[in-house]
Amino acid sequence: MSTPYAAIVLAGGLSSRMKQFKPLLPLGDETVSDHAIATFIGCGVDVLLVIGHRREDIEAGIRKHNIRIVYNPDYLRGMFGSVQTGLHHLEPVYRAFFVLPVDIPLVRPATINRLIQAAIENPDKIIYPTFAGARGHPPLIPTSLTSAILKWDKNGGLKAVLKEYEKSALEVPTADSFILVDIDTSKDYTTLLEHFRCYQVPTDEECQAILTDIYKLSPPRNRHCKKVAEVAGVIGQGMKTAGFDVDLETVKAASVLHDIAKGRSRHDATGGKILRELGFGKVGDIVAVHSDLAGGNTALPLEAKIVYLADKLVKGEKLVSIEERYDHLDLPPEHQALSLKRQEVALNVKREFERLLGCSLESIIFDKIT
Repeated sequence: MSTPYAAIVLAGGLSSRMKQFKPLLPLGDETVSDHAIATFIGCGVDVLLVIGHRREDIEAGIRKHNIRIVYNPDYLRGMFGSVQTGLHHLEPVYRAFFVLPVDIPLVRPATINRLIQAAIENPDKIIYPTFAGARGHPPLIPTSLTSAILKWDKNGGLKAVLKEYEKSALEVPTADSFILVDIDTSKDYTTLLEHFRCYQVPTDEECQAILTDIYKLSPPRNRHCKKVAEVAGVIGQGMKTAGFDVDLETVKAASVLHDIAKGRSRHDATGGKILRELGFGKVGDIVAVHSDLAGGNTALPLEAKIVYLADKLVKGEKLVSIEERYDHLDLPPEHQALSLKRQEVALNVKREFERLLGCSLESIIFDKIT
């Protein structure tokens, strides 16, 4: 045992609705089973993989992870039988265990870590991740319930067992829509692959969960971020129309989240760190430099400069010029020189965009946004 927590990953089903064998479906350069297993291992969680249908294919088809693989000979009985098989083989040294069907493979590492932290603080609770108010997978279940699960002989499976202990439930909000995303059909799989290509960029719904459910940004700050995202979207689309390669989804997410740590020391770097820990490294890198481009460094990705400039064109919720944004007269004399320097950096970035676009930014922004 390397950790007080284990994960029972369920891969024993027939995949009858899918028409393809779900545990071995490709996901990037690995399989969905590999991805789910690696997520837990990366979080320091021991993994027990329960298999059944096409036993030999799974054993040959997954990577040689440091995990235990157990066979459920009664896999035709359904998923609950695999849960019980896993528990029969789970050593009695763990405080709690996750349960994850293999067809929900994109659960983020940050979600696993968040649930573990909640379990450390609430060791007797059944910890459920939620997204937008809905419970998803994987629950983290204290091993004190092992006996009750093994003895359960009624209908309803694991869900019915846990319902008996609803008073012990604790819901933990996450910024992870993938706790609700499983693969039942070929269309689901196609959608999953599309999501996987953008795995490091939060969706609109995930951004909102971060801002309202987890970090609870104030309404005025939230509105400021949305206005910055609107401006950044116009600049980004203008650059894309002019033939430049711009990731508009990344621009939008970074703009919406750029002030997530406002009020904290070095809020840009702190916000970037928060987002990296949530699994959004690409967006976090942009947020980390949105205040002053790391002291004037303009050798950054186009997306980072778009978010930076958009932020300098919005004061509160109002669209302003760079000169209006930097109001030196309200500053103490010792701070005016730094403000002037930052204004010049912003103006240089604005001029760079105008050279690339061949027109003034005002002509593409102020006519489209009020």
